Amino acid sequence: MHNKKNILIINGSLGGPTGNTSVLIKKIIELIDDKQFSVEIIHLTVELIDLEKRLKKADGFIFTSGTYWDSWGSPMQKFLEECTQFEASDILLFKPAAVIITMHSVGGKSVLSRLQGVLNTLGLVLPPMSGLVYSLSTHLALENYSVIDFHDDFWSIEDISVVVHNLITILKKESCFLSWPVDRKDPKRRWL
Repeated sequence: MHNKKNILIINGSLGGPTGNTSVLIKKIIELIDDKQFSVEIIHLTVELIDLEKRLKKADGFIFTSGTYWDSWGSPMQKFLEECTQFEASDILLFKPAAVIITMHSVGGKSVLSRLQGVLNTLGLVLPPMSGLVYSLSTHLALENYSVIDFHDDFWSIEDISVVVHNLITILKKESCFLSWPVDRKDPKRRWL
């Protein structure tokens, strides 16, 4: 009998199940094949019940949060503080993780990098291209301009499929990672 791998999505945004980050969580769920994977979501604004049991059950994680004053949401901070007791334990060690951050205009990339660093220090494994930031400014730019010469320089909602693919690839113990599009014309070209 084939056992499904369990992916635990942890939403550390202040908006919980109704905020901007929850819209991206719905997109993540659409991309995960429910025949091979079960998905569980913890909205940290609502619950932090049976944390150890839920973390232990998870085979992989997707961490999400909005950006608040150059940091992740306070629910995520509380979660990380609670997880300190599981650092380098079999509850987290060598399990793959991905990170998706939302933001209005600035600060999200540093939040992404810092959170990836914390997760790696806790013992989690980060596949390539397993983190992205989606911003209001990018959303408006991509929706309001029909021709954007720099389109591949923006993370888009479609890039979530790369993050999910690479997490699933490592869960399946495969090595066929994907890359999102990159503007290779001339990265030094003037844009102002």
